[in-house]
Amino acid sequence: MSDQSISDSFQPLAPLRRADVVFKSHPRAKRYLAKVDKEGHILLTVPRAGTQRDALAFANKHRAWLEEEREKALRSLAAGESVTCLGAGDFIWFRGEKVELKIEKDFGRPVLRFGSERLFIADENMNLARPLKERIRQIAQAEFPHAVHRLAAQFGEKVKKVVVRDQKTRWGSCSTSGTISLNWRLALTAEATRDYVIIHELMHMRRFDHSPAFWALVEKACPDYRTHENWLKSHQDELNW
Repeated sequence: MSDQSISDSFQPLAPLRRADVVFKSHPRAKRYLAKVDKEGHILLTVPRAGTQRDALAFANKHRAWLEEEREKALRSLAAGESVTCLGAGDFIWFRGEKVELKIEKDFGRPVLRFGSERLFIADENMNLARPLKERIRQIAQAEFPHAVHRLAAQFGEKVKKVVVRDQKTRWGSCSTSGTISLNWRLALTAEATRDYVIIHELMHMRRFDHSPAFWALVEKACPDYRTHENWLKSHQDELNW
């Protein structure tokens, strides 16, 4: 390899300029934050007392990480994948309520707080969707089997297995072998809505169709099922990350 090619391989990253980023103001932000959205844009949050100049300097301290995240987002975009980008100050549904994603420090380590949950993270500027998804799925895996077996006992049904899945278009399913599968995103909904989906699948153990007779079973078991159905339909885009 020639000296020229070695030099080319280790070119330093060019500093970010104002035209390379999108500035966002957040009245409750206490520090500068940087993240990359799903379209590859670098977003800089400026606290109330901050300046765009200092925000840009902050971003340049993390430009290697930001460029890496930007490349990932652009690759996913080119491949037709949908990548959600979440950062401090954003809101998500959790247990049926809109909660703010907040970053705190615990002995110098960044901690993500959402609702009553606290989660240590690697970097306060990272895409929070990844650790959030992992933690909430863990919550679902711990809580859903208990809820299924409780409701199964209430309605006199026997469930052999409960599986938590990552499904984009289905909230749950029931197999003829007695396995109930549930979408981890139900942990984002209210407990009553999650229980409705479980009841819906339990009723499939009596009728494996969506006939009027099936919906009569659902209504008898969960009289306000339409409320939950409508809520899930109207919030599907917000829950599907």
